[in-house]
Amino acid sequence: MAHIAEQADQAREPSIAVGSKQPGWRFLSSRAALYLIVAVVVLVQFFPIIWSVLTSLMSPAETTSIPATLLPAHPSLTNYQQALTSDIGGFKIGQFYLNSVIVSTVSTIVTMFLAMLAAYAFARLNFRFKSQILLIVLALSLFPPLAQLIPILRILILSKTILGIQLFGTIGALIVPYSVLGLPLAILILIAFFQEIPKDLEEAAMIDGMSRFQAFLRVILPLTIPGFFTTAIIVFVGNWNEYLFALNYTTTSSYTLPVGIVTISQSEYVTNFGILTAATVMAVVPLVVLILLLERRIVSGLTAGAVKG
Repeated sequence: MAHIAEQADQAREPSIAVGSKQPGWRFLSSRAALYLIVAVVVLVQFFPIIWSVLTSLMSPAETTSIPATLLPAHPSLTNYQQALTSDIGGFKIGQFYLNSVIVSTVSTIVTMFLAMLAAYAFARLNFRFKSQILLIVLALSLFPPLAQLIPILRILILSKTILGIQLFGTIGALIVPYSVLGLPLAILILIAFFQEIPKDLEEAAMIDGMSRFQAFLRVILPLTIPGFFTTAIIVFVGNWNEYLFALNYTTTSSYTLPVGIVTISQSEYVTNFGILTAATVMAVVPLVVLILLLERRIVSGLTAGAVKG
């Protein structure tokens, strides 16, 4: 009997050992699969930037070779030098960079100021046709930019006749539409943040003698800084990358980076992809670095407005 019991114990040991190891292998395999998926997603997301950087270091022959060249044989910064020194009508890429900074910054400030007031009104105040007005505002974002191109162009041209202000062909021709086109998204995001703040806070401030506007500035607005900051970055990036309006509403002196980059890389019949990618890297990489540095704040801002608790 003792011998039989010993054999039974020995028979059980392998099954126990295997059973104890299975959860560990499953855990490791699931983690490995997760890391693989994340690596593939990151590679796909950053591949255009990696490809642009590699192409910017190639010679003109390598950028147009068939089959395509993946790595430059003799990396060189010549394309960056040419991108910096090339000019259109006497204007270099530095001028286009400055135009983009001015247009994106000013239009973002105007958009956020208007969106802040509008979002607070929709989130806190009760007035007639509030839902209908909000629906109209959000519906404006559904119109594609191409459908808005000609009407806005007519308004810019008529501005000189009606207001005596020359907008077409200047950076003002971009600041005005950019300030309006970013409003629906900014309002929608900020409404969520204002709704997260308890009404008791501003009611207590008003009981202490503050007006509603003072309570908004001193109590409500500081609590929405994460959402305000996140929304401003989203609006700024959209304005920075916009191409269609910048192409049609500006002249050489008021070109922004997207238009200037394409223009300086083109000759009569040929596009110099080395210069094109070099200028693109110089325009995009600082923006990417800024977003990566502020990633935590952006994500915290978005989650703060999306999660209720």
